Amino acid sequence: MTDREAFAYFLGNIAAVHRARSAVVDGTADNPGTVNPGAVAAVAVPDFLRAGWGGAASVVLRTLQRAFGRQLTPAGRAAWTSGEEGRRRSSVYLTRPPSTRNHTWESDHKQLPSWCSRRAARRYGPG
Repeated sequence: MTDREAFAYFLGNIAAVHRARSAVVDGTADNPGTVNPGAVAAVAVPDFLRAGWGGAASVVLRTLQRAFGRQLTPAGRAAWTSGEEGRRRSSVYLTRPPSTRNHTWESDHKQLPSWCSRRAARRYGPG
């Protein structure tokens, strides 16, 4: 749950989530209110993420990327990285699974009048 909150906090940046998680697990995370000019690799992590990751195991970046790829849809990831417009672009609304050619035929919802001449009706009609 904390990883999803961090994903939202860092606006869909999985690398930033990994840096913050690793900093909390290693104990090198800085408080967001303090300034530590001597710490070069320190990452500022909010308190709610710190509390959620307390006692968590260290995770490799690629494992975290695979986990987010498995749990979130492409539209969900795009919503966090580029907003509602990105979610709409990545959405798969009303799509069909791939099938063979001529498997499904569709027709329009309108009924158009058809015209046929009397001569053709007599020539091809029954009787």
